[in-house]
Amino acid sequence: MEKVVMMWLDSEPSEFVLLTIHLSGKLVLFRSGDRTWTIIGEGMGMDSPYDDVIVHQGKLFGVDNTGKVVSVSKDADLTLVANPVFGGDKKYLVQSSRDQLLLVDMYLSIDTEEENFDIGEEFMGHLAQYMRERTVRFKVYRLDAEQKAWVELGSLGDTVLFIGDDSSFAASSSDLYGCKGNCIFFVDTYNARELGGLGKEDDGVFELESGSMGPLVNYPEYHKIFWPPPRWLLSPPSEVSFL
Repeated sequence: MEKVVMMWLDSEPSEFVLLTIHLSGKLVLFRSGDRTWTIIGEGMGMDSPYDDVIVHQGKLFGVDNTGKVVSVSKDADLTLVANPVFGGDKKYLVQSSRDQLLLVDMYLSIDTEEENFDIGEEFMGHLAQYMRERTVRFKVYRLDAEQKAWVELGSLGDTVLFIGDDSSFAASSSDLYGCKGNCIFFVDTYNARELGGLGKEDDGVFELESGSMGPLVNYPEYHKIFWPPPRWLLSPPSEVSFL
């Protein structure tokens, strides 16, 4: 089970619906009062696995690896919202600061930890130890609901996107100190390895205008967004007041 999103039902204030992605790649739904999760589309054959889920304008949505988006009703019915947009390797759904539904398409490349190696029978048995994925670029699209299509954006304007497997969101650069907008912050395991943090994750930055990309430590102009961290992040719960 990965990211879980929750939506309260307007008809019954005390009732809710949860949506997430099953290990099989299918969407799964849980309604308040249920005893088990409902796997959507079980027994209907193999579709592309789902990459992300979101609550947008009071509705549940899921996007699969091809970019196809469906809305999910509380009764586990699926409705097509957007047709596929092929290209990248992982899809994220984000609600923009202007309340638009955006698709962020992450492109990955596979590198090796060693420049020169011989792919032999013995090597193939330990392939995972040598191959590493790294993020190489992004494309961003907005939803054209009438056409059920994705329209590629050449610029985000003053919008900043924060992308991750647990949560993704958008913000205006005017609300962020030290940020010029039109960029994407993301979690990149590969960059962490280059910095000596084997097995850990690190924050990366992608600038849409220039197409430049790298670990956050290489972009000191953005450091003020994340440092110093807020007091609530560093303090024990008993020391933090939310009043």
